[in-house]
Amino acid sequence: MALKNCSSCGRQTKEYAEFPCPSCGEEKIVRCYHCREVINPYSCKRCGRDGP
Repeated sequence: MALKNCSSCGRQTKEYAEFPCPSCGEEKIVRCYHCREVINPYSCKRCGRDGP
């Protein structure tokens, strides 16, 4: 598994979830394990949607 930058905290991680933006579906959202656990918000770089 490759290292990816978390969309919430910006840290590189091997343990992440990756999914398309729920609004635009074009940008990939990457969430590290920690940010998913503590429900840190993220923002889509393409459409600006904020999520938990």
